[in-house]
Amino acid sequence: MIRYLYIIKSDGDPLYGRSFEEESIVDLKSLPLYVRNSVALFHSRSSTSSERVYTLEHEESVWAYAFFHSFVLVSLSDKSENTIDLKNVMLSMGRSISQRFGEMITSWSGSMSEFVDIDDLIDQYISVNLGPPSKKLLKKIEKQIDKALMKPEIAFVGVFNPNGKMIQGNIPDTHLFRIEVEISQGIINPVMDIAPTNVNSGDYQLQMLRVNSLTVVVASQAPESTLRAVAVVGEIAHSLNKLM
Repeated sequence: MIRYLYIIKSDGDPLYGRSFEEESIVDLKSLPLYVRNSVALFHSRSSTSSERVYTLEHEESVWAYAFFHSFVLVSLSDKSENTIDLKNVMLSMGRSISQRFGEMITSWSGSMSEFVDIDDLIDQYISVNLGPPSKKLLKKIEKQIDKALMKPEIAFVGVFNPNGKMIQGNIPDTHLFRIEVEISQGIINPVMDIAPTNVNSGDYQLQMLRVNSLTVVVASQAPESTLRAVAVVGEIAHSLNKLM
């Protein structure tokens, strides 16, 4: 998906560059001038929002810019790539970089030795598969859902893609918009979440657990304890994690 990735400090000083076509670190001096100018232009606009991805087409490619407190994450990808998926990866990757390296970027002295493991962190996000699940995986997801719904204490179960759309499950339409909003406001993790997120929707408490690019959602019957749903969402998530 992403061919080149750059981290540029808020003052415009390039800090990191990498090619995923050649699997190598790139010369930061080769960063095109129009990309530097675009970063400066976006920074100068009062309408530019933090943690939002902006895209600019250039010939057959797309430059994407995600702004964070101490840096800008910039990527180059083909025009044919899915823009929504690109933005999801950019935001999720940028938030992780900000959380782990944000303070170091602010006080960066010019040595990349300060940023141990940044390549590994970036690789985790680049390797996330945001495409539609294979037929084989969909069948296995369906079996996991059917197994969960055999338990009388479980009201409904669903598995959602990175855009918040249900790919398998029986969750009623009245809850779908609430789930889509929750997923779109979160981040893509290259690993499984440690614990589910509890989301209220009508009379139900939804248990949501992210697994790579997918999200599992389970709700207990109204009179039942939410612990029933917590257990089931964990079981399905662990099974998906092994499959993926």
